[in-house]
Amino acid sequence: MFTDQLEIVLPELRAYVRMLCGDVVQADDIVQNACEKAWKNRDAFDETKGALRAWLFRIARNEFYQQKRFDRVREAEDLDAVEAYLAGASDLESRSNLNRMLRAIDSLKEVQREAFLLVAAAGFTYDEAGEVLGCAPGTVKSRVSRAREHAVSLFNSDQWSSNAEASDVSPIDQLHEALNQIQSGDIAA
Repeated sequence: MFTDQLEIVLPELRAYVRMLCGDVVQADDIVQNACEKAWKNRDAFDETKGALRAWLFRIARNEFYQQKRFDRVREAEDLDAVEAYLAGASDLESRSNLNRMLRAIDSLKEVQREAFLLVAAAGFTYDEAGEVLGCAPGTVKSRVSRAREHAVSLFNSDQWSSNAEASDVSPIDQLHEALNQIQSGDIAA
């Protein structure tokens, strides 16, 4: 029963951690460690205090920060895999938009990126994301709103725009497409 629920959440958890840390190998290590900790403490999980999904995401987030403290230096996001994928695609505008949106997400403040990824990529409600992040739902909503505004602003800025014409696809749709591709494993963050 626990393993069945864990298997259902695992793809979302992996996608979230990949976007959070920007390194596929490190993300897989974090998710593996988080799953191991969850398994060892499965008897301590109390469904009346929250959902398993939020509990697992909180464990993964804590594992990420623990690893970050040990490393002392946050690694730069590895976009080589994304660039390789984009180089193979046939639609130049789509490649450019995807790359610009991923750069916009990467440029967010860490607290905004975390909240944004939980809500936009993992589909958490503001309440669930607040459980994971240890803050009020209103704080999460504010962070997500600011993150969206910032990402869309950067996406649309002349500095990052590769062409003068606006795309028919909205920046938010571009973001969701990028997140779906990462979650499905089509590209690695």
